[in-house]
Amino acid sequence: MQACLASGWSLSPPVLMTLLVCFGVVLLAHWVTRQRDFPERDSFILLHLASLWWMGAAALEMSFFAAECKMFWASMAWPGIVSTPTFWAVFLWQYVNSMRTPLPRSSILGLSLVPLLVWALALSNPWHGLFYGAGSAPVDDSPGAPVRYQHGPLFYATAVYVYLFMAFCMGVVSRAAALSQGLHRRHYLAFVLVTAVPWVANVGYVVFGWTLFGFDPTPFSFAFTLAAFSWLIVGVRLFDLLPVARHLLLEALLDPVLVIDPRGRVIEANPAALKLAGLQQGWQGTELGQWPVFGADLQRLLNEAGEGDQERPLTLTSAARYYEVRVRAIERATRHGPTLLGHMLYVRDVTQRHLSELKLAEALALSEERLRTISNLHEQLREQALCDPLTGLYNRRYLDEFFSRELARAQRENLPLALALIDLDHFKRLNDECGHLVGDDVLKAVAKHLLDNLRSTDAVFRIGGEEFLLILPGLDAQAAMARLEALRTQLSQVGQPTRIGTLPVTLSAGIAIWPAHGQGLDSLLQAADVALYRAKRDGRNRVEVALPPAEANRAR
Repeated sequence: MQACLASGWSLSPPVLMTLLVCFGVVLLAHWVTRQRDFPERDSFILLHLASLWWMGAAALEMSFFAAECKMFWASMAWPGIVSTPTFWAVFLWQYVNSMRTPLPRSSILGLSLVPLLVWALALSNPWHGLFYGAGSAPVDDSPGAPVRYQHGPLFYATAVYVYLFMAFCMGVVSRAAALSQGLHRRHYLAFVLVTAVPWVANVGYVVFGWTLFGFDPTPFSFAFTLAAFSWLIVGVRLFDLLPVARHLLLEALLDPVLVIDPRGRVIEANPAALKLAGLQQGWQGTELGQWPVFGADLQRLLNEAGEGDQERPLTLTSAARYYEVRVRAIERATRHGPTLLGHMLYVRDVTQRHLSELKLAEALALSEERLRTISNLHEQLREQALCDPLTGLYNRRYLDEFFSRELARAQRENLPLALALIDLDHFKRLNDECGHLVGDDVLKAVAKHLLDNLRSTDAVFRIGGEEFLLILPGLDAQAAMARLEALRTQLSQVGQPTRIGTLPVTLSAGIAIWPAHGQGLDSLLQAADVALYRAKRDGRNRVEVALPPAEANRAR
């Protein structure tokens, strides 16, 4: 370590590349810690922490100039070098066998003993020289030149230990790929590729002397591993619908089981389901409605149950027999609520039992129908509580919740937040002269005009008779003014359709910006209302921006 204190150092492109991969590993591990239902989470995180240690030590080895310092950091990398294949093997074993229980601390400690022992042996190399021989030296005299290591017997013994885990990893995923088919086989083959790349690089370095930038290429290969894992998780949603251990679950069940993705395709079926349907191969990806024997009935049940339905027993008839079907929604918990990943359908032949329970089944069907009716009524009441029945816009009850969320985002991202209060000009006179039904037509037309000409991130609320409120995230006063002027101009140039023909309609608006005109909803509404009053007073059919608090006080 003293050699490092006296050594110069530099951030070369290889070092920066390695540090960038380290940062990506940290982000991936942090994301996994926040996924409650992520399977094999502990071993996955430990695997990436080990690779992070390895890459961090490699970056430090490359950055320092002194050969003694480089050898020190090469010794420091060994806990990560040994732990990475160790926890990689644990992760793959848990994944293939669908083991969701957390890794016990005693197991983690036991698996850490050898890496810690190897670390101690590597750090004590200056006393015994069994890890790196005396012939270890820089490849040339240039500053920061890589060290060509003379590997000793302890190095090769550790390599054998590491390669045993590597062979175990390849054996586990290769066997799983051979025993699987379709989508699951592709998942396992992806694991084979992700597993092979770093270790091909390592074998090439140890056996054939391959180097990259003069160093062990293995840490650099983790850039591929990180990119591959990110693509597998985000692109093909590898950890959503997991390849369940067929020999532990589906293969052993005597009753048919189907797994359906959100698009209604069959992605998994056990032998009992294939036998009942008379299928052998080429069935993966078949639409559920096209599944032989009972696919149409199952599709009907899914349509009736809906995405948010809980697990419950159902009964259907097909081919003059009775089947009891249990529908289970497969969901993943996220910060924004559960996300539907598919359904599992468990089918049981209950013909004999059903013949003696027909009346009970009819009563159960009636109860289910009433439950669906109550659920639909509950959903309608919820929509009525949040939406204006005339225009379909959000009402004041939803305003506080929406504004609080957008204000938190604006504070977090340091962005402005615009609020615009809109009032239709001479609307009372229109109601008096043309009737309230025509006034309702105008309100609905203006609501549609606002919705059609705003961004998907904007929100429109009806907060009074002819008053509307716009929340425009990310817009400052100038941009909000331009947006409202465009809305005002378009509205004034085109007549609005009503039951008595098109009528001219204009609006006046007042704009307030967070945080310039207020810190909370009430203060912003008050500032926007004052600006709206100014627009009405100065002739209507215009847009005004709220004055800063100091000017507003002087104006009073």
